[in-house]
Amino acid sequence: MKKIISLVVIAAMGLALFTGCGGSSAAPAAEAKSEAAAPAAEAKSEAPAAEASSAAPAAEASSAASEAAAESEAPAAEDYIAPPDSHVALVDQDTSKAEYTLYVANHDATTSMCEAYIETLCNMINQESGGRIAFVYNPGGSLLGAMETIDGVKDGTADICWSCTSFFSGRFPVSEFINLCGNGCTSARMATDVFQQMYEEIPEVQNEFKDWKILALHSCAYGPVSTVGKKIEKKEDFAGMQIRTAGAIPTQYLTALGANPMTVPTSDVYESVEKGVIDGFTNDWHNIDCFKLYQPIDYCLDLPISYTSCFVLMNKDTYDSLPDDLKAIIDKYAGNYAGDMAGYWWDSCNYWVADKMEAEGVEVYKPTDELRDWATSPEIIDGIHEWYVNYLINDAKLANGQEIYDKCMEIVEQNKAAHENDWANKFSYLNWHYTPDNLPG
Repeated sequence: MKKIISLVVIAAMGLALFTGCGGSSAAPAAEAKSEAAAPAAEAKSEAPAAEASSAAPAAEASSAASEAAAESEAPAAEDYIAPPDSHVALVDQDTSKAEYTLYVANHDATTSMCEAYIETLCNMINQESGGRIAFVYNPGGSLLGAMETIDGVKDGTADICWSCTSFFSGRFPVSEFINLCGNGCTSARMATDVFQQMYEEIPEVQNEFKDWKILALHSCAYGPVSTVGKKIEKKEDFAGMQIRTAGAIPTQYLTALGANPMTVPTSDVYESVEKGVIDGFTNDWHNIDCFKLYQPIDYCLDLPISYTSCFVLMNKDTYDSLPDDLKAIIDKYAGNYAGDMAGYWWDSCNYWVADKMEAEGVEVYKPTDELRDWATSPEIIDGIHEWYVNYLINDAKLANGQEIYDKCMEIVEQNKAAHENDWANKFSYLNWHYTPDNLPG
């Protein structure tokens, strides 16, 4: 297996301007599944976001560049590689000789880092299978909108999707522990390890994903507090501010800080800031880049509000239809490898997205010690955690909600030591050079 698949190629490829993430849904794709499933290339949506993926350089040039990159030594973590302005999506694989053609749905844009992650991961599987498994990418909500992904994969409209629990509040209540403000996680890599261990050790988490084949469980980057017009420097500054957030847990946290949490669709955040409907938002670093949310704001308070549990899911029947040797290839890249890769990629956003924001004139700053200590104090955090336990017991109908919470907090403690140096060196996702056989740690 090549040490790195197309990562340096991504840096070398240039595409036009970054598009916003979509929310519209296209007609269902044709049944995907085997060689007989036909014109996979045609099944890719005609939406502009999907077309942009095809605008990448020819597969022949891409393959040659990939081989050249693989022959060179992978960069050391401290050799920071700045990502391009547009995270170029890769071309579809050749489906004409594939035994199985799988359709991948993602609501993020064609040129988002998230889509680059999904396509890079799937391309590794494609290459290891010798082209027997091919993937057709449907980014920008061109096949399934953000709220349709998990059920669309469950019913076979798509074979694979990426999404996160914040879109489906209440359906993954135990997994939402990752979203819990002040849970002790200090990086997406740490939250990813916690999430994976939760799945291994807590039956209720396993039950939440029983309808899908899991390819990855991971955490996205944390969300800072981005504002327009007003810089938050002391605790009183939060009072009355209209701050957009997503999910029940961050809503509780912002309320405790004195802000007025607002529910605004991600696709409407930019315009809501411009029109003064909201004063700011807590979208994570990756999302800020995906939607160009660095353009309408003035300040970014680098105060971690919360992480978010995310996942890559696969249709169980699709997976079960594969022969054992192809299942083994998917299993090789699924699980820890795909999750660890995602945690690394999303953590890298803290660096290069902040750089991009500052280049756009946004002041990115750390909270004062006083503000940070107050925002993370028991005065604020204890009530949020008590609310979460009651949420598990009363809303999720889990009588053992307190025990589940205690177990999750125990897992956090078990993972702290391994992640003490996560922020020792600046890096970007282009520094990822690991394979399933040489994962860090």
